[in-house]
Amino acid sequence: MKTGKQFKINDHKNYNVIYGCVDNKNPKSIYINISSWAEPLSDFEDDYNKIVKNLDKKIRQTIYNFLSQNNNSTSFLKDKTIVDLDLRESGIKFGKRSFMCCEITLFQKEETSINSESTKRALNLVSTMIIEEILDKNLDFKFNKKKQ
Repeated sequence: MKTGKQFKINDHKNYNVIYGCVDNKNPKSIYINISSWAEPLSDFEDDYNKIVKNLDKKIRQTIYNFLSQNNNSTSFLKDKTIVDLDLRESGIKFGKRSFMCCEITLFQKEETSINSESTKRALNLVSTMIIEEILDKNLDFKFNKKKQ
């Protein structure tokens, strides 16, 4: 029996953004899924392991800072977040796009419906912040909505 709910946000040109919850009746956690195709901008880099780790660290730190600064205005716990950045370093080559998926799980202080305006606003703010402040400003990759 499927009880989850998810919504797609079409506000971002180069990214597919979906947010949702696993259990719509008791939404203890809400996820944001940002996916795209990453294309390296330089032919000089051989080791993308460090670059991907730094990207993951920036995303984690940005979410933590956002939740710390907006602790009263958001209904999410700042110490309980999960960030799963999936960008395989081994397949990254110049001139070839690699699939990138970043799933962010936020745990709620109180079980608020995913349909509430405050929850939608907070999720949109977090996804926009990650995209505009980290991914779009990244000097190593250009992100595209499609593989070709």
